[in-house]
Amino acid sequence: MGRNVWGHTGDEQGLHGVRVEGPEELDGAVEAALSHPGPVLLDVITNPDEVSLPPRVKVADGWGFAIAKLSEELQSS
Repeated sequence: MGRNVWGHTGDEQGLHGVRVEGPEELDGAVEAALSHPGPVLLDVITNPDEVSLPPRVKVADGWGFAIAKLSEELQSS
């Protein structure tokens, strides 16, 4: 499956589609989405390699993350 532009897909389905490609666009896009009177598809491009962590990390969280990353590496090899 190639890269899909979900904002355009939303437009094609009768939704208001908003695409965000950089962090500087996010605030304006969220404001536009919230002020739109109908349904909105907010398409936000993120870095797939960025690690997201909960506010408080526990040892079990770190262990689970390590196992997941190891599995990811083994599957892509």
